[in-house]
Parts: sequence; C-alpha cells; structure tokens
Amino acid sequence: MSKKTIFKKVVRCSILALSLLGVVSCQITAQADANTETSVSKAPKYEEFVSSGDTLPLQAINDVSGKHVNLSNNNKRKLVILFATWCSDSNRLLKVLNKSAILQDDSIEIIAIAREEDQETVMQWRDKHNIIVPLASDDDRAIYKQFASAGIPRIITVGQDNKIIKMNLAEGHEQLQLIQWHK
Repeated sequence: MSKKTIFKKVVRCSILALSLLGVVSCQITAQADANTETSVSKAPKYEEFVSSGDTLPLQAINDVSGKHVNLSNNNKRKLVILFATWCSDSNRLLKVLNKSAILQDDSIEIIAIAREEDQETVMQWRDKHNIIVPLASDDDRAIYKQFASAGIPRIITVGQDNKIIKMNLAEGHEQLQLIQWHK
C-alpha cells in the first residue's frame, strides 16, 4: 500500500471520527442505555430541586415580546419548558411543539424559558426558526436553578392547582410523549 493511499485512509478515518464527536447532546455527560424501550434517551440523573406535587416556584414572567405570562392562573394547566437555543434537543422539541395542537389549547398556558441567554439572542433564534411558542429569557440562570442543577431541555407540566405534575429531561426524539397531565 502506498503512502498516498495510507494518508487518504487516515484522513477519511479522522473526518469520520470528528463527525462522530460532533454529534453531541445537550448534556455534559451521556449514558447509553441499550434497554431503552422508547426513542427518547434515558438521560443521566441530575440533581432536581422540585418534585411532583410541589408548587410551581415561578408565578409570572414576561416573554421576549413583553407579554405578561401568568403562571399562577388557577383556570389553566401550565407547560413550562427550560431550554437553550444552542441545544439540538431543545431545537427539536420546540420545532415539534411549534407544530403541535397543544399550542391551540386555550386551557394550557405555555412558556419556554431560555437558560443563560439574553432576550436579543432568544428573539433572533425565534425569528430565524419561525417559532411561535411563547419564549422568555433567563439571563443569569435564576429561574433554571429553582428547578435543576443541569440538563436541558426540561418539560414541566403543572396542574390548574399550580402543583407540578411531572418534570422530565427531554433528550432524544418523540419528546412530546413526555408531556404528562396525570401523576
């Protein structure tokens, strides 16, 4: 085998290896689980600061358009999403939610909150991807740290009584299946 042939194979293998390294999730660490029954990944466990049955620690927020979102309204269920614009799993979730019938349900108040991102960045991302899901920014992680230490995107369902039903780490595909309205 010539040096040129060997060099070409090394270059191809290097490109392949770099491509595989570039396929990362939004987590700092990942754990593969060959026994997962759904296509949503079984994510590593991060410290969580809220549990099912706890009162939602956030009562209201203004979205990036300036609209006041009341999360203490007892007449509606709430869907709170914690995400980041740079995260591929977050992007997938919000693009799917963007096309979902959930957005048309007037009995649900929805807000997606971008962790450690400023309002301008979130608005640019929203406009670039034609996102109609209401978005807010959490510049300093003050909101996020009330829920968990790490891991995005997170889907948090809240009942009309303002009690958390479920918080799920929503990596992978078929993320909307993680929206649970019953304990």
